[in-house]
Amino acid sequence: MDVIREEYRYDSATGVCRIFARSIAPADRTKVKGVLQVVHGMAEHGERYQAMAYYMAYHGYAVFIHDQAGHGRSVESDELLGYFGDKNGWRGLIQDVHTLMEKAKEKYPGRPVFLLGHSMGSFVARAFAAQYGDELTGAVFCGTSGENPGAAAGVAVAGIVEKFRGTLFRSAFIDHIAFGSYNKRYENPRTPFDWLSRDESEVDAYIADPLCGYLFTAAGYRDMFTLLQNVSGKAWYRSVPNALPILLISGSMDPVGGYGKGVRQVCRDLRKTGHEDVTIRVYDGARHELFNETNAKDVLRELLDWLDSVRRR
Repeated sequence: MDVIREEYRYDSATGVCRIFARSIAPADRTKVKGVLQVVHGMAEHGERYQAMAYYMAYHGYAVFIHDQAGHGRSVESDELLGYFGDKNGWRGLIQDVHTLMEKAKEKYPGRPVFLLGHSMGSFVARAFAAQYGDELTGAVFCGTSGENPGAAAGVAVAGIVEKFRGTLFRSAFIDHIAFGSYNKRYENPRTPFDWLSRDESEVDAYIADPLCGYLFTAAGYRDMFTLLQNVSGKAWYRSVPNALPILLISGSMDPVGGYGKGVRQVCRDLRKTGHEDVTIRVYDGARHELFNETNAKDVLRELLDWLDSVRRR
């Protein structure tokens, strides 16, 4: 199937930038089965999802993905990497997803719309599902986190650093609190980012990419921890529509998902609060970035199967 790539620009609801987005879709619009919108993770960007996007496009899905504020080509200067604004920038991240979704719906009216968020992007996607879940056909939360008692402390510490050092200050101390333990379960780690994937070439590509792996600003960390708090409380579980089909995917060796424990807790609590259609898949041995893992082909095939099964209902 022939595919086409298109690019978009729009003002971010955060007020700090213009968002860069791209779509990869079947060239023949009549072949589009549905829309899959992707929200990338922390300190990365949408180009890293090209393989996944082309795979889905070849199988009939129009894939839309933007570089979130503070990331990738949505950033005008390096000092703004990992920054979403001085106050409540995390709310703007949710609205930026909605803006792109409106563009996707305008281009492919009447098609099923799925939202997939990875890592920090899963926090954004989860918050989106609570606010706009009735507009979705299904939601996929990849590499997400369970309840994290350290989130409140993270908000407080980032707020203190921000107060005394400024919103754009980059604190290695906060970064160590957030990620310092992530390599501990792997024998003889080769790099600080071994927790991302078992595929060494993917880890090396991440490290070599100047738009990956940077420290967030103090304000950015505050927003990220606030997002995690927002989607971890009972109010979030009650706000997501009970009938919304949800797929949770994670690796059994992903520290963000508590090595399977955290993501299973999310699944359990969704079901406890009356959610009727929750599927979970924890891939044995896989780490954080499932689409860049050694078993990525299996992940993509099973994701496609789930999208098709929900679409056909």
